[in-house]
Amino acid sequence: MDPMVIAPTREWAQEKGLGESWDFPWDNKRQIYFVKVFHQMHCLKIMRRTYHDLWAGEEGRIPPAHIEHCLDSLRQDIMCKADDTPMPSRKLYNGGGEGQKMQCKDFDKLVAWTQAPERNACYKRLTDYQTIVHSVERYAFCPRDSEHYDEQTSTPDLVDFTEDDPSNPLNWSTTYKWFIVVLTACLSTIVQLCTIIAAPVSPSILTHFHSDNSLYRTLIVSIWELGEIIAPLIWGPLSEQYGRQWVLHVANFLFVAFLVGTSLSTNIQMIIAFRFLSGAATAASPIGPGIVKDLFAEEHRGRAMSIMSLTGALGPVIGPIIGSYLGERAGWRWAFWLPTIVSGALSLLLFAFYRETYKVTILQRRAKQLVQETGNTALRSKYDNSNETTTQRLLRTAIRPLRLLFRFPVLALITIYISAIYGFTYLIMTTIAPVFQENYHFSEGASGLSFLGLCLGLVLGALLCSWALDRYLRMVRDRQNGQEPSPEQRLPPVFLACFLMCGGFLLFGWTVRYHIQYVVPIIGTGMIGFALAVTTISVQTYIIDSFGIYATSAISAMLVPRNATAAFLPLVGPPMFSTLGHGWGGTLVGFLVLMFAPMPLLLMRYSKKLKAIGDQTIVD
Repeated sequence: MDPMVIAPTREWAQEKGLGESWDFPWDNKRQIYFVKVFHQMHCLKIMRRTYHDLWAGEEGRIPPAHIEHCLDSLRQDIMCKADDTPMPSRKLYNGGGEGQKMQCKDFDKLVAWTQAPERNACYKRLTDYQTIVHSVERYAFCPRDSEHYDEQTSTPDLVDFTEDDPSNPLNWSTTYKWFIVVLTACLSTIVQLCTIIAAPVSPSILTHFHSDNSLYRTLIVSIWELGEIIAPLIWGPLSEQYGRQWVLHVANFLFVAFLVGTSLSTNIQMIIAFRFLSGAATAASPIGPGIVKDLFAEEHRGRAMSIMSLTGALGPVIGPIIGSYLGERAGWRWAFWLPTIVSGALSLLLFAFYRETYKVTILQRRAKQLVQETGNTALRSKYDNSNETTTQRLLRTAIRPLRLLFRFPVLALITIYISAIYGFTYLIMTTIAPVFQENYHFSEGASGLSFLGLCLGLVLGALLCSWALDRYLRMVRDRQNGQEPSPEQRLPPVFLACFLMCGGFLLFGWTVRYHIQYVVPIIGTGMIGFALAVTTISVQTYIIDSFGIYATSAISAMLVPRNATAAFLPLVGPPMFSTLGHGWGGTLVGFLVLMFAPMPLLLMRYSKKLKAIGDQTIVD
């Protein structure tokens, strides 16, 4: 137990003249207090760690608000003591001056006092990245003689990370963490690029195999999305059951193998089948945000999520550009061979350098090793449920994404929102190339360049989020006197992005309608891309902040309807624009986006009530 934290009764605190403090999380008759000397030592350790981070040229791991708090606390402690002992200038010496008597406290007695049953707060020693009062697990660390001990949730044989534990992914080097994030993000880009790279070469494929079946042309492109709808339900839950490492490696091997099959196909049916299997083997997209959650503390997560989300959104935009030129200059097979080669190289790098990042799996392996070394069969990871069989665990893991989606209103609402935004964006994306070919007489190869506006908007949106998200969170923490911001603090940019996206749809639709110079509608698509990047990054970061160790399942639950909407809503585009024209069609889509604008505000306003409705047994 941590002697820094005590939980005396409210009456005792008032009797001693102590100020008001936080209520004990599960007993409001008691309050949380920090023992001064341990807090001072904690703050000195914070200063020391910050100094070493700066000396090593690494990004500081301690939030600035925490450092400021510690400095101010130490300043007040020094002023309060006002020690007037003359101190030699030649050599550091601690002792009493003449006629003074100084004596250190007996630390063993002090520790025993803090851990007495009537004051015991049932806390373990927490890391410097946690806010103690708000992140405590209910009863989880109470000793057996505590009135709050619970046999199901508390045990002295729990295996957990120690402070500064080198096996804790949060403590790994910043360089390695970013290396893994960039590799995974690049692979996610290839995955999303493959979604639509077949669109510009599909006519060439039909010509090569002497077919004029329009259904084949549609299926060559859209069948990938059907596979990608299934993928999150497979790989996301499996990564939470068996860890990220081997699930990612197996999926990557299958992904590359199926891409090879697509490239070597001898008929259209083979292409369709292998593209479906390739889509179903995509693990980088559902697991990527989980890897970011594993590696980065909350206050440093925004930048990494910006990179991960940008690449996922960028793939479908650059896909048509690459596909158009490869199809025109090297033949349709190279539209499949290029992503095969690149994804194969990235998969080999991940196989060589990626080590397990999921803390649940790391602690389970450590517990198993300790049992073998000590013979203590009671040892287990703090995340283990020893009452479950393997079959029960697999079943629970497999259905967790859907249970999260249907039993947590916050996840359901944000999923509806992001699915609609993605669907509307893809609806416009499918019209960009035909519009620039028909209205502005772009060639098939040059029509791919019309996606550059969307591409630039995505990049700028991601750069803004990378710069602003974590800074905004730190600003909120400072405003709340060091209290951890809620996940909902990630959502304000989403509300503003709605209006920018609406403006982008209006600008694109009406400038195309009146054949305004082609740069102007490209600016409209840039506004759409910027808003999409801000929305995607903010929403995914919100989800992983909200769902803890089951963030990957929550992301997987969100991806299924999002991918389905992105696959099927664009089918409405041709008849809608044919009937309404691009001007009124763009207006309709823009105002549909505005209809969803209040949803982030509702989540920010009523998140506590909505979360209280959720079935906590799913994530406990």
